[in-house]
Amino acid sequence: WADLFDTKKFPGKRTFYKWSAPGVLEIALLADGVPADKLYPLDLDRAFKKLDTIKSDIVWWSGGAQSQQLLASGEAPIGMFWNGRLHALEATGVPVGISWNQNLTAADMLVVPKGAKNRAAAMKFLAAATSAQAQAKFAADTGYAPINVKSAALMSPAVAKTLPDQYKTSQINLDMKYWAEHRDDIAKRWYAWQSK
Repeated sequence: WADLFDTKKFPGKRTFYKWSAPGVLEIALLADGVPADKLYPLDLDRAFKKLDTIKSDIVWWSGGAQSQQLLASGEAPIGMFWNGRLHALEATGVPVGISWNQNLTAADMLVVPKGAKNRAAAMKFLAAATSAQAQAKFAADTGYAPINVKSAALMSPAVAKTLPDQYKTSQINLDMKYWAEHRDDIAKRWYAWQSK
């Protein structure tokens, strides 16, 4: 991430996710030398000070398609992206590269709300969507790692080696609990800083 903040060695615009969410502040701290296991609680003063060093070079994206457009057009040739969006760009012939060093991960989940009218059908869908075969196809199509540990055996080694779960040694899991507890306060400062 330090390279992302080095505008002399890597000139040009940078692009980051616009919204107050896990990722950009952690990247700034990592780029400033904070060890991955010392990220939380976030040192907001230090993170914003680091972001100040490239603020005039940042182009914000608010959705995945916009991030792809910024990269493909060359408007922002370096930045923070969802790996599945880069996978999709690469599939269209756009030459892209990914550094997996200190890649950031976050968890999502599928749920059936309590009292759902079609609970049985929803549970069948969850079982099908999370099956080894479905997750292997999902991973191959999207570039996102499967959640079913049996999926890897169903994928070609060439596909499997391109997925984020192959780069665990320097992977950093974002602290979603921390963000759930502090997001409102962080958001106030985040949007005030962006508007300056």
